[in-house]
Amino acid sequence: MRSTRRPALVRLRKLLLTDSLPFWLLPVLAVMSISGCAIERGKAWDRPAADPAAPALSLVLIGEAGFPGRTAAHSASELERTLAARRRDGVPVVLLWLGDVLGDDCDPAVALTRPGVRDLVRVARSHESAGGPSFAVLGAHEWRCGAPSLHLQPNTGPRPWRLPAANYVVRVDHDGGARVVSTCSENACSVEPADADALVDLVLLDTAAWLGPPAQGGPLLTAADASLAQQQALLAALEQTPQAATPRLLVTHHPIETAGPHGQGGLYPDSAFALHPEPLRRAIDRGLFAGALSGHDRSLSATADIADAVKRSSRFWLKRPVFQVVSGGTAHPDGAPAGGRRGWVYYQSQALAPDLLSNRAGFAELVIGRVSYTALLHQRKHGRWRAAQIEVPRERPPHPAETRSPVLDPCLRCDPLTPRQ
Repeated sequence: MRSTRRPALVRLRKLLLTDSLPFWLLPVLAVMSISGCAIERGKAWDRPAADPAAPALSLVLIGEAGFPGRTAAHSASELERTLAARRRDGVPVVLLWLGDVLGDDCDPAVALTRPGVRDLVRVARSHESAGGPSFAVLGAHEWRCGAPSLHLQPNTGPRPWRLPAANYVVRVDHDGGARVVSTCSENACSVEPADADALVDLVLLDTAAWLGPPAQGGPLLTAADASLAQQQALLAALEQTPQAATPRLLVTHHPIETAGPHGQGGLYPDSAFALHPEPLRRAIDRGLFAGALSGHDRSLSATADIADAVKRSSRFWLKRPVFQVVSGGTAHPDGAPAGGRRGWVYYQSQALAPDLLSNRAGFAELVIGRVSYTALLHQRKHGRWRAAQIEVPRERPPHPAETRSPVLDPCLRCDPLTPRQ
């Protein structure tokens, strides 16, 4: 704890030594500085994570990976160990890159060779050379750099993942084989019906085209409009291709709800249900997805059902449960010593209270079993790695017609409280 608090205390001391600081602000800054420690939530951190029951597939989630340094190198070492353990157990693995793989450098040739990041790339290439699938979605940084189309890579290429389109569907079979099963042309898309071999469909969508649109017109705005049109057509095709036996998981850069500074009421609020485009909101409400896998916030979290958070942030009642896993702490977590005010409790979301949360370094993993999903958060704390998990049944009934709602006034950790009458 001491190492994560020192930078905040140093900044506070500098402020206190200035004559321009209002007297009334001193106690506020003191409290905010103390609350700048790494944030954790969930009793599961206090006990060792058990091995997932009957694992059929592992989805390893890499988010905010493009920032160089020792944190990325540490994450690469643990990622390599995790992949080796899954191979020994005979569990196939799919790597999912959740955007912002460029960090703060817009040249891919430079970004992927920087210290720490190149270690992640090396591990991913080794995974691919062993026959392991690896896929990606576009993130906010890829759009901010001005040429998201340059990152599209339908097949094996200079980057250790496949990104055939801004929006696409990957089907993973029971043997771990993965292939793209969606086709889009102009404003029409089609998706192959699932057969008996299908285990899960991954629906990878470009959320940055909507939530981080270009500030001015021109070719980039045209590209954003094209991505959104493709996304709408793909969601329409999914709605017209029902499949009861094969679940679908949503894979995006921006979370549907998040507990970090990008959540409702946070420092940079852009990731709440109401902020997503209407076609995606409709698809979630109609139960198209069993869960969502996202990055963007520099933290790790797992939530069995985001329904209460959606009620609180957007005043919307989802008909079916939707779990969510956020993995954005791979290279530059908010709980790092130099995390700044992004890591202060005061600047976190006031809508979502996850079952598990950490803003330390690490990555998340979703293990798909025969009867349940297991969300594993791999966290590095005081130089050592540990994991915590929650389990979500694969079969869950719809929400009742009338449900007891949480406190709708935005507040931190208010789910356990009795609503005011």
